Amino acid sequence: MTTPTTNISLSKAYTKGLGYIFLIAFLSYYVQYPALSSIGGIEPSNILFRRAFPSIYYPVDKGYIDADGLVELINLIGVATSMIIASGIAQHGLLYLLVTAIYYFLVLLGGQFYTFQWDILLIEAGFLTAVCFAPWQSLHVTTKDMSSVGCWPIRFLLFKLMFMSGIVKIQAECPTWQNLTALEYHFATQCLPGPLAWYAHQLPPFLLRLGVATTFVIEIPATIFLIVPWLRIRRIGAWMQIVLQVLIIATGNYNFFNILTMALCIPCMIGEDNSVKKWSRDTSRLEQHFRTIQTVICVLFLAISCKEMFHVEQYMTEEGKQMRWLKLSMTRHDCNNIAEKTLPTIVLFTLLCTFVSGVRLVRKNVTVSLGMHQLGFIKPSTLRTIRRRTSVVSHGYGLFRRMTGVGKASFTGINALSLPPSIVARPEIVLEAIIVDNSTSENDWQELNFRWKPGGIDRRPCQVAPHQPRFEWRMWFAALGSVQHNAWLVSFVDKILAGCPYVIDLLDEPELAAKKKRIQMVRAQLYEYDFTRLDTEWSRSIPGVDILDDDDHSAWWQRKA
Repeated sequence: MTTPTTNISLSKAYTKGLGYIFLIAFLSYYVQYPALSSIGGIEPSNILFRRAFPSIYYPVDKGYIDADGLVELINLIGVATSMIIASGIAQHGLLYLLVTAIYYFLVLLGGQFYTFQWDILLIEAGFLTAVCFAPWQSLHVTTKDMSSVGCWPIRFLLFKLMFMSGIVKIQAECPTWQNLTALEYHFATQCLPGPLAWYAHQLPPFLLRLGVATTFVIEIPATIFLIVPWLRIRRIGAWMQIVLQVLIIATGNYNFFNILTMALCIPCMIGEDNSVKKWSRDTSRLEQHFRTIQTVICVLFLAISCKEMFHVEQYMTEEGKQMRWLKLSMTRHDCNNIAEKTLPTIVLFTLLCTFVSGVRLVRKNVTVSLGMHQLGFIKPSTLRTIRRRTSVVSHGYGLFRRMTGVGKASFTGINALSLPPSIVARPEIVLEAIIVDNSTSENDWQELNFRWKPGGIDRRPCQVAPHQPRFEWRMWFAALGSVQHNAWLVSFVDKILAGCPYVIDLLDEPELAAKKKRIQMVRAQLYEYDFTRLDTEWSRSIPGVDILDDDDHSAWWQRKA
């Protein structure tokens, strides 16, 4: 049974957790700023000031204000403030407004390296926490400041994030999501695979496709649990989201995004379920029955959703054996119908419950209106196609819309397991350079090593989250596009040719960092990467894969031009 003490503990966990996340974001920004956005960085800060803050560009351009010193000072203020929040010294709403405003300022000055959805998500979560959740009459969260209504905008934010992330996968009509094969590519083609990604890539197709189906269930129908008035159902939905995020953390490096998503689940666990107390004084047995009924309702709802979302197709093997496999039934048209007919009713019902529970206090009424704003897609005309809309404190989301690194098969048909093979072709830019010193003039091209991105085939994926190497992330996107849309890459090459120490520190080249050698020429090569495979029947059915011998596990990657 939920008690006020439990709610206070959960509230403190959320407020402190958000402080830690802001601290991680500020420290990550601080260590990368010199190479990325300083005066001597890839995108010089004076240019970014002119674009983001033209009103203060003149004193920066004339040297009246040291741009790098100003950014460093503001960043350190953000670090100090987030440490105060995370340590529990104070969690006043003004502190959250301050860290949110500072991070928004830094994001604008980050240029192309700070255009990720989780940066906007952190700003949106910080703003909602400051206005609706954090205390304003005291320095700490107390019983007097506790209001379950203040949790609703944050619950809506989590609902919006996860629901839109699921819907866009279907609206994009990507074949890997439609065929439930996305995980057969994801572990090798994600930006920075984690240490366990190689092992997850070896799992049999049955488990991987079941994992994709589970992801759809958690991201679409299960998100409804997050915004219902009943505490037990909300907690079931929150724990489902937490499990999904833990699995993502185990195999990938997505900075603070997964931790932030799990933190947003905490307000879903706050509240009191008084449904039975209203009807009876002897509540112990009725509460148990009511919790059981709620659990059964969740299971039935998910079972019906699975029946509507998936279907079983039959295959015939070469030996004449009949096989069955699970596939996605939902189409883009189905998603639009759900968004236009079902979703508005559910959302308006939940908002009505929120309004009724908070009608007594002005602050709570403001909270309700903010929750409606945060949904961002109340109108049916907007619901027909969910778009990613951007404003200062509200944003649309669409994570993993399409799977990248999908190779083309050299033949059609299905293999012995009655499943079409999934060929991974992760595009990766490899920079090569002629490195010389004062006493030699070698003309051999050498591959430049980076700290985190895939390079040599014998380099094992490493763990870097919750820090996000912004440069490596942009390199991943650059491999999917063209140089015309990635002018920063030309600037990077120019900086390392000029010997800029901050930019050279992005490389994992100790002799260049120590200025014992210098780069004379640079060229870029585009390769297709895939993880090496264990010797299994499924691996042997995929053309072109590198299958490891039993006594040779030194190569983690395979690549071809």
